[in-house]
Amino acid sequence: MNLYPYGNFTIPLFPVLLSYAIFRYQFLDIEVIIKRTLVFAGLVGSVVAVVSLVAFVSQDVLSRFVEIPKWLSNVFAAMVIAGLYGPLRNRLVNVTERYLFQKKYDYKELLKRFTDEVMVMVDLRQLVQMTVNTLSETVKLDGASLLLLDKDKRTYDLAASRGLNGRQVAFGEQEQFIRFLRETHEPIGLDGPLAKVRFPGSVHLCLKQLNARLCLPLNLHDDLIGVLCLGKKKSDEEFTKDDLDILLPLARTLAIAVSNAELFEELAKTQAEAAQKEKLAVIGTLSAGINHEICNPLGIVKAQCEAFLLDVEDGILVGKTSGDLLDRTTAIMRGALKQIDRATAITQKLSNFAKPIKEPTAQPVSVAQEVDEVLMLVGHDLTLEKIAVEKAIAPDLPPIVVDRRQLQEVLFNLIRNAAQAIAPPGTIWVRAHTGGEGQVRIEIADTGSGIPPDKLGKIYDPFFTTKEPGKGTGLGLFIVRQIVERNKGRISVESVVGKGTTFFLDFAAARETSVPARG
Repeated sequence: MNLYPYGNFTIPLFPVLLSYAIFRYQFLDIEVIIKRTLVFAGLVGSVVAVVSLVAFVSQDVLSRFVEIPKWLSNVFAAMVIAGLYGPLRNRLVNVTERYLFQKKYDYKELLKRFTDEVMVMVDLRQLVQMTVNTLSETVKLDGASLLLLDKDKRTYDLAASRGLNGRQVAFGEQEQFIRFLRETHEPIGLDGPLAKVRFPGSVHLCLKQLNARLCLPLNLHDDLIGVLCLGKKKSDEEFTKDDLDILLPLARTLAIAVSNAELFEELAKTQAEAAQKEKLAVIGTLSAGINHEICNPLGIVKAQCEAFLLDVEDGILVGKTSGDLLDRTTAIMRGALKQIDRATAITQKLSNFAKPIKEPTAQPVSVAQEVDEVLMLVGHDLTLEKIAVEKAIAPDLPPIVVDRRQLQEVLFNLIRNAAQAIAPPGTIWVRAHTGGEGQVRIEIADTGSGIPPDKLGKIYDPFFTTKEPGKGTGLGLFIVRQIVERNKGRISVESVVGKGTTFFLDFAAARETSVPARG
């Protein structure tokens, strides 16, 4: 059928339909083409501008003020251009590689970096941040983020991010975005095959909040424990099926790493709780000594007040001048305040020791002061048990860099263990001196029964104890070693059956000799 000339009227419809397809369905990825064309044109323009400016300055401006031959100005221009050529070329190469001809990331490099740097971490905070940084740098993304399940609140909170400008994001379990990932175990994306899936508007809103083009579920035993969100590639390329073939196994591996780190964190929390229970149990055994330290000053205050009241009732103060009475009451009040300060100090020290340590802080600490603090808590009990304490701490001993309260806990446990190993009477020595290579060594020795060689290697094992049933939990030395190592120190022991045991603590000496004052 001959449509001429009517068929000619349909020719203008073709470019209209093609343009519609390009912008509506991203046919030919016109956005990338336009961006790259503009960037390339800008780079060419900058090169022309630099060369033209150098030629103008050297040949026109310079020749007007300085009488030099034209050939010399040409030589000068050539030298300037030659000097700028290297840096300008390197800059252009970097820019064009980044925006125009960016190489596809090497999946082997990605997997190797991820395995070497991320999978070996047990610290959850470091793990999630390193994951985000490694993926952003290797895949060359504008940003990335990681959501993790908060088991208490049942929400997925932002654990680490790069490119979100500090925004805080959280999604509930019933959010359509989360429900899709949890129920399908499939990724959500705006590129490649995933772009064909028609997600609800709320899902697109979540992606916008996360600045993400691709979200991968972190599944473990059919449970969604997190979501890995990847932003746009700097090259403007889409996430392809090849990318998904690499990133999906990586997400499954990351789920295992996150689970392990969370278990390790829970174990550390459990150990901290066990340590706190051990500490409180020990404080209970010190009740007699603490009662003595508090009741003594209160008894002195009571006696002074009662003596004054008896003098009043017996008429002894009759006829005394007001000055004499004022001097008497002033002396009583001063004595009372002194004894109250003494009782307050012991209760404050006990309270500080009993508090759980939430955020350890390393600082220069005086060994002599901390030993005195601990002996104030246990000294009365040792006296009642006829155990003497001998101190030999070098007067010029430099401070050590540790958490002060954790050091007290270590000294407390070791001195208490030493006392329990002694059949009274006996002696505990607390010595401290400088060691080699900027170290300070603390020694705690006793005249106790000693530890048999076959048990010496087990004393740091959790729940191992040489004490009678019901007299020890077996966690004391286990906790002590953890605290010492957490403060970058070392602990060792020597023991001779029938003669006693000596524990050695080695810590780094502080470079500054000043020790912060304590309240």
